[in-house]
Amino acid sequence: MSGRTSIGILFFTALILILSYFNYFTSYAASYGTLLVKLIQASLIILLAYFLDAFAGNTIMERVRDTRDRYTLRKVSSVFITLLAVGSLLIVFFKETTTLIIAYGIFSAGIVITLQDVFRNFAGGIIILFSKSFRAGDRIQVEDCYGDVLDIAYFHTTLVEIREWVDGDQYSGRILNVPNSFVLNNTVKNYTRDFSFIWDEVTIMLTPESNWEKAKITALETTDELIKDYVEHSKKELANMEQKYLLTTYDVDTKVFMQMEGDRIEMHLRYVVDPKKRRLVNDMIVRNLLEAFAGESDIFIGSISSIEVTKMPEIDIISSSGT
Repeated sequence: MSGRTSIGILFFTALILILSYFNYFTSYAASYGTLLVKLIQASLIILLAYFLDAFAGNTIMERVRDTRDRYTLRKVSSVFITLLAVGSLLIVFFKETTTLIIAYGIFSAGIVITLQDVFRNFAGGIIILFSKSFRAGDRIQVEDCYGDVLDIAYFHTTLVEIREWVDGDQYSGRILNVPNSFVLNNTVKNYTRDFSFIWDEVTIMLTPESNWEKAKITALETTDELIKDYVEHSKKELANMEQKYLLTTYDVDTKVFMQMEGDRIEMHLRYVVDPKKRRLVNDMIVRNLLEAFAGESDIFIGSISSIEVTKMPEIDIISSSGT
């Protein structure tokens, strides 16, 4: 309990005792009885507000670990207690219901407008808590913010950032504090909830004279061996998702799609992977494919222009000063 709160409690306790003495043990009760009773009631309301504020403050200090959340919750609780106390005081001093409702409504609207961002963030925190749209450890995207959830507090969510200037969904090293109000009007993209895998692709360019059928078989065999654990686990998760969602496909096997593009054949290798290991697995697949193709004499990686260098015709240069 702060010193200011203690002084307030002592002051209004003494004031209640003094007013009660004048009301019940002096002649003032005959002329000012109604006023004295209202003042006693008002003092009791304020005293109770001080006690509630002290109790809320102590509870928040004991149970909330984050300093910023502790500060914000403390402010919000003080506002609610003040709003409740002012409403009770209006009831004591105003008898006309219409006047009371108007006064209380104006005061409440002013408080809500002043602290609208705080209330939105708190409402967002409640929605996250009950909807479980994401949890600590999930990888999510909110507008241009990508990251893994470190903590979900009352008013903000903490992410460790990925992407930005770093490729392959790896950490940038920055910590993001995103206000919880984002769940009210933004789409939250969760990379790991319910289905903890994503699809990724490796594009391989072959020359037209390459044996693309052998290249396709080699790519599938090489990749399947590397990611067989991911495929097995992803199939189990998809089977579990059937209990919750209407699924249209269970196809998580590795696929190769061929495409002609100018002077080359493009082979798009599609596979499932843990989103937090996307770059690692991509690198592993590419290195293994390069090794596998290097042992084949009829598979050529690259386009015609990247393999064949056009030779310029030889030109004899004759000096104008020569004879």
